[in-house]
Amino acid sequence: MFERYKTKLLARKARMCGGLHHIVWGISGFVCASVMACLFHGCNTDGCTDNRSALPLMAFYSSSTDAPMVLDSIGVGGVDAPADSLLVYPGQSAMSTYLPFRFEKNSTSFFLHYAYPQQGLDDPRFNDTITFHYTSSPYFASEECGAYYIYTIKKVNYTRHLIASVAVTDSAITNVEMERIRVYFRTSEADASAIGKEGDRP
Repeated sequence: MFERYKTKLLARKARMCGGLHHIVWGISGFVCASVMACLFHGCNTDGCTDNRSALPLMAFYSSSTDAPMVLDSIGVGGVDAPADSLLVYPGQSAMSTYLPFRFEKNSTSFFLHYAYPQQGLDDPRFNDTITFHYTSSPYFASEECGAYYIYTIKKVNYTRHLIASVAVTDSAITNVEMERIRVYFRTSEADASAIGKEGDRP
């Protein structure tokens, strides 16, 4: 009788251990799957913040004072781009903007529209156009963050309605956030309010 009771007890322990065994394996499998998901998809969502697309930053300056300018009614957009894809809308204050280059071409043109009707400038005939000529090449950041294009500016052409000059401070356009293009407008400190107002860069 004792042997029969011992046999039943051992069988019950075996069933309990078998259940625990499955639970342990289930937890281990979940942990393993979570680790693998982190490895393949990246647990750190900030890992790619520095690997976004290479977009050159263009800033506005006064040619007479060499000071940064805030333009309160300028429109900036891509030439031949849809009308609803403006980078800066007239009536919106701006002292800089990012310029998306077309990686499949070797040049991209942008227009600057001055929406100042009281000064007689609210006319597309007075738009200035800036054309950037460049080379582009794909850059592989990482398996997690993918690839993007980097650019090297070779030449810049521009009209001179209100633009005095355009300076490229760094021709290598990478994903590092920094000002690389300066547009100087023909304006003196006295009449700067005619097209905008000067201010300090943040």
